[in-house]
Amino acid sequence: MDQAITTNLPGQEPPRILIVDDLPEKLLVYRTLLEDLDAQIVTARSGSEALKRVLEQEFAVILLDVNMPDIDGLETAKLIRSHKRARLTPIIFITGYADEMQTMRGYELGAVDYILSPVVPEVLRTKVRVFVDLYRMRAALAHANQVLEQRVAERTAELQRSNERLQAEIAERMRAEREREALLEREKVLRAQAEELSRLKDEFLATMSHELRTPLNAIFGWITLLRSRRLDEATQARALETIERNARAQKRLIEDLLDVSRIVTGKITLELSAVNPRRIIEAALETMRPAAQAKGIKIVPLLDTGVGTLRGDFARLQQVVCNLLSNAIKFTPTGGQVEVCLAQRNGEVEISVRDNGQGIKPEFLPYVFDRFRQEDGSISRCHGGLGLGLAIVRHLVELHGGTVEAASPGVGKGATFTVRLPVRAHTAPGRTETAPTVRPSNPSLLAGLHVLVVDDDPHARELMSCILEGFGARVSLAESGAAALTQLFAHRPDALVADLGMPGMDGYALIEQIRALDPDFGGRTPAVAVTACASAQDRLRALEAGYQNHIAKPVEPEELAVVIASLTGRCVPERRAQAD
Repeated sequence: MDQAITTNLPGQEPPRILIVDDLPEKLLVYRTLLEDLDAQIVTARSGSEALKRVLEQEFAVILLDVNMPDIDGLETAKLIRSHKRARLTPIIFITGYADEMQTMRGYELGAVDYILSPVVPEVLRTKVRVFVDLYRMRAALAHANQVLEQRVAERTAELQRSNERLQAEIAERMRAEREREALLEREKVLRAQAEELSRLKDEFLATMSHELRTPLNAIFGWITLLRSRRLDEATQARALETIERNARAQKRLIEDLLDVSRIVTGKITLELSAVNPRRIIEAALETMRPAAQAKGIKIVPLLDTGVGTLRGDFARLQQVVCNLLSNAIKFTPTGGQVEVCLAQRNGEVEISVRDNGQGIKPEFLPYVFDRFRQEDGSISRCHGGLGLGLAIVRHLVELHGGTVEAASPGVGKGATFTVRLPVRAHTAPGRTETAPTVRPSNPSLLAGLHVLVVDDDPHARELMSCILEGFGARVSLAESGAAALTQLFAHRPDALVADLGMPGMDGYALIEQIRALDPDFGGRTPAVAVTACASAQDRLRALEAGYQNHIAKPVEPEELAVVIASLTGRCVPERRAQAD
């Protein structure tokens, strides 16, 4: 503690002591007596000089002689106290005589003590040391306060930074927690969706198994009966009709599955041209009329003849209308009615199919165009189908830049499906081509023609031979591309019918070799590709390879005969035409 009082702080100036006396010898004595206080001694020989020193510097204590000429010590003290810096500076008066009145006046002017002259050295040093040490203590306290304030400021800044870091950490944790909760919620949704998809997949597989096995049961059952016993003509006709109907049902199921596969992979393409929507509907009605007649359902066409043309794919748009009609017939009871309307509104062609069947539940309407979705399992088993037809409708309509929607007043009140397609932009007058219409069956359509059939499947070769011979053609068979080339050189057939997917030399390699031949050696033989690959890309590839036509399996006998007749100049397919 003593060290703190009697010594200066590191880097701190020593305290100053101001000695004011008009006698130089006294100033020297006082300086000598106070030198050991480790303080800076400043002297002044008058009140005026003392005031100047006070204005310039700060002092720990002032020793002030009372009796001085010009301005005495009391007046000097009064002037010193009038300055802010020295208002609290301790003043010790030194005087040879001090009566009570003078002493009282000195204390009123701010004196802290009196020392009588001549001074006693120890008394002087002791009293001055007290005020010097007090000054040092105040300086130490101020320094300590400054250090403390600095530390408090540093600590406050550190706490502020820590608080900011803590707030940032809390915010990050809250964000992470929100993300975690969002991820958990998304996981729940995805899990529910996955479970729903798994359920739909299982339901679809069960439905598909049922839908594929049911026609096969009828087909194999009647085939067994036809082989095992003699049936009358009426029963045989019914058997063949049943086999054909179920085979066509199988074909539709397979085509729907293939279409969905193309939709999922984005491989459906459109062969666009100017088409007449009325012709599309008429073709679809022609296709679906037998199914409606079988259930005793009346189809009522309400077609506006003033509707403009569309730019679209005739076959795909016909598929749209067929699917909507098939759906309406399926869910309309025997004796019901289906209306097909065609109109043009607000620059769009509107096709609607309205039935008075079982209707749709309101909660199922948003899902009616989803793949594999049917209103419930019992309906699926009762009415058949895989739940793909309407999904295909929506996709094909959207590919044409249109929309489709479903509406139903409720269960038992029927349903309406409406397709809207943009009207084709105005073009110069011309003809709008529609689907070809083949000539009626003609047993001698191919009479005199020699047709070479190439297929690695013996059953397919036999079927093709029977079909073509039924139209009067002479048929040669080849089981491979190499065998076909041999027969081509030997017999020069009038036409070639070739499968594309054969081992070794496939149908593409075969036609490339044929087209490389000289015309005199069969290089220009008309050729038809017959394959199970039925996409637009497959057709384009076959035509680019050198075939003049492409027919997808299963083959329609009359279509095959007409195509061969057309390629060989025997007939030209008739086409319906409608002016734009």
